[in-house]
Amino acid sequence: MDSTRGAGTAVLWLVVLGTLAAGVTAVLVDVPSAALVLAAVCAALAVVRGTDRGVPPAFRARSTGFDVTLLLVAAVALAVLSPAGNLT
Repeated sequence: MDSTRGAGTAVLWLVVLGTLAAGVTAVLVDVPSAALVLAAVCAALAVVRGTDRGVPPAFRARSTGFDVTLLLVAAVALAVLSPAGNLT
C-alpha cells in the first residue's frame, strides 16, 4: 500500500467519524453543539485539502483554492448559525 492511498483512506475516515460524532452529539447533547462539531470537521477538512497530501479524488471538487474556500465558508456559516438551533 502506498502512502497516498493510506492518506486518502485517513481523510475518508475523518469524514465518516466526524459525521458520526455530529450525529451522536445531536442526540446526546443538542443540535447547536452538533453544528459546531460539523464546523470543526469542515475546518479540519479545509486544512487537509489545503495541504493536498493524498486527498482522494472523491474529496476534490475543483481547484484546491476553491475547495478550501468552500469548506471554510461552510465552517464559518455553521458556527455562526449554530445558536439558531435553540430558537425553535
